[in-house]
Amino acid sequence: MNNQPIILHLVSEATGQALEAVMRACSAQFQGAEFSPRNWNLVRTRVQVGRVLAGIRDEPGPVLSSLTSPDLQTMLRVGCARLGVQVKNILDGTIHFLEQQTGTVAERHPGGQYVMDDSYRRRIDAMQYVIAHDDGQKATDLSRADVILVGVSRTSKTPTCFYLANRGIKAANIPLVPHAPLPPGLVEFPGLVVGLTIDPYTLLEIRRSRVGMMLPGRSMATPGMSETSVKPYIDPQNVQEELQWARRLCVRYKWPVINVTHRSVEETAAAIIDMLEHDGVGGRPAGC
Repeated sequence: MNNQPIILHLVSEATGQALEAVMRACSAQFQGAEFSPRNWNLVRTRVQVGRVLAGIRDEPGPVLSSLTSPDLQTMLRVGCARLGVQVKNILDGTIHFLEQQTGTVAERHPGGQYVMDDSYRRRIDAMQYVIAHDDGQKATDLSRADVILVGVSRTSKTPTCFYLANRGIKAANIPLVPHAPLPPGLVEFPGLVVGLTIDPYTLLEIRRSRVGMMLPGRSMATPGMSETSVKPYIDPQNVQEELQWARRLCVRYKWPVINVTHRSVEETAAAIIDMLEHDGVGGRPAGC
């Protein structure tokens, strides 16, 4: 098998997120192959398509496209044929399918998914909410949240909240600290509260990395952390007890728990969205 990376040109009329998502999902199924993507975003004119074709000529490789303009699609397809490279538009099959289902013809205007409508404004509002309520900030104002994430330090609460915000979901996150009181309104919150947990050994590695202690006996000062606070933060016994205490807390209040040890942020967020959509507001699975 050729071990050389396959140059893959990704040609998009918008931000390229859809193409990158498709490429990641599909390339993960080919462990023996390596892909080297070339991103061509915001391609909306014939001049820009010409630049793309010049780039493909300099670095030949197959092309994945998400162009919707028939004129630009044709120009790219003809140009690729002349260069002897294959091109696949990832949207064509789905658009044709939806045209059949709706009985209408797709408008095919560039960047149609990026409209500053109510959905867009909801995402912006959610992002501002997450920023204001990150890591226990403004914990007295939890009533506007769609979901609250709780967990000990370094369980991916913040990145998960930001991912949820990009889906228009207002997510607050509250750090669980033994012996510290829970913020007002958390226990009484009528919506979904989700606990995030993690394998203690994985958490220990993450925390040691954070304070510069990947190797036993090596110490490095960390801004905002004193030596006194660092020691229990990375003590194996303390980490174990901290996680057990947090789990018992979730059991007490019947908050569902997600173990993030082997989950990506996207997978964790998907599980939370599934709870929101299928369990309903305030509907929680029994136990943790």
